[in-house]
Amino acid sequence: MKSLAARALGIVAMAGFAVGVAAAPAAAADNTFELATGSVSAYGTYDRMMSIPEHPVAPIRISGTLAVNSAKACGVVQVAYNGPTDGIEWRTFGTLCGKGKTNFTTTSNLLFGGFEPAVRLCKGSTVKKAERGTACDTFTPAAD
Repeated sequence: MKSLAARALGIVAMAGFAVGVAAAPAAAADNTFELATGSVSAYGTYDRMMSIPEHPVAPIRISGTLAVNSAKACGVVQVAYNGPTDGIEWRTFGTLCGKGKTNFTTTSNLLFGGFEPAVRLCKGSTVKKAERGTACDTFTPAAD
């Protein structure tokens, strides 16, 4: 028969194991994002891709859904990339005008220094105005 102290240690050890198991799914959720600005929203995931020397691919795949809830609004989803002289530029890879939803997918390289690129959602009355980046919400992934 185990002593009361031994039983208590066993229960604490089991509780610690259960907490460790429960914490694992939270870490997996770090690759998701949700963005919203006005009547425009987007959500999606970042995925690290594997590459082989014979068929190299960009290391990051970003995919998700863009939704517009106003007939007079446009939304754009953009990814950061390295511009000239080490500046950050934005490349549009998802657009939608008027009410509805659309899916988007793109691949991207890491930024200088090995950082995952940020994603931003911008809105405007036209795609061109949304791309100016005056009304935006930005998601920046946590550094590894």
